[in-house]
Amino acid sequence: MNVARTWAFSNGGSRPLQSAPGVYNEQMFQGLDFVISEAKKYGIHLILSLVNNWDAFGGKKQYVEWAVQRGQKLTSDDDFFTNPMVKGFYKNNVKVVLTRVNTITKVAYKDDPTILSWELINEPRCPSDLSGKTFQNWVIEMAGYLKSIDSNHLLEIGLEGFYGNNMRRYNPNSYIFGTNFISNNQVQGIDFTTIHMYPDQWLPGLTQEAQDKWASQWIQVHIDDSKWLKKPLLIAEFGKSSNTPGFLKTDSIWFGYGFIRENRRNNQTEPNR
Repeated sequence: MNVARTWAFSNGGSRPLQSAPGVYNEQMFQGLDFVISEAKKYGIHLILSLVNNWDAFGGKKQYVEWAVQRGQKLTSDDDFFTNPMVKGFYKNNVKVVLTRVNTITKVAYKDDPTILSWELINEPRCPSDLSGKTFQNWVIEMAGYLKSIDSNHLLEIGLEGFYGNNMRRYNPNSYIFGTNFISNNQVQGIDFTTIHMYPDQWLPGLTQEAQDKWASQWIQVHIDDSKWLKKPLLIAEFGKSSNTPGFLKTDSIWFGYGFIRENRRNNQTEPNR
């Protein structure tokens, strides 16, 4: 494999990259510099995600809390997608990361061909607006902003692949989370589509055979829709839950960051993988 997806964020908490809006830990940033320089050395291209939907490593919740500390009267983590101050924090972070000059390679991130793509947000969900309008507007705004700084790199959203209300029958258990695979990926500046896949977590009541059948359909419908969108599809995450009876880590194959996260994360609000 010659492409790796990883985090370009850590907001608040222990040893953060960004300890407060616009305040960065240079030592941590140099760690990211090292990751990029090593990737270049070994011919690996990177997909770098810019914020988490979940609480792990701060996430959108930390951005909202920073705004509350500055007097904003916010009540939901989903205010991340609408509050002007929070959006300003996010945009500033995008600018800082993209214009960062690597202390090892001396190349700005936005000019480094080692970076294949940026990701707006890992596994975005906006359950406060199931119509999808809130998140759609955020993608339009942030994709446009990022591309105004860096038109050299690809950009993807970080979607799990959930459809909007009119196609929710394709979602596991007809889940709907305020995102829409079709309309979100139609936004100008979004260069390829992504899905994640955790059938035993999303469909815990089904047999293994039924889960496998659903997974095949999940992949195929997104292939078909990505063809219609005229954009490539990346299956960015998949894995098996350690909560499954008989699960053995030694028998499992994990993709991307799944195995590391499963073993490091305790008492987080992100769904168990």
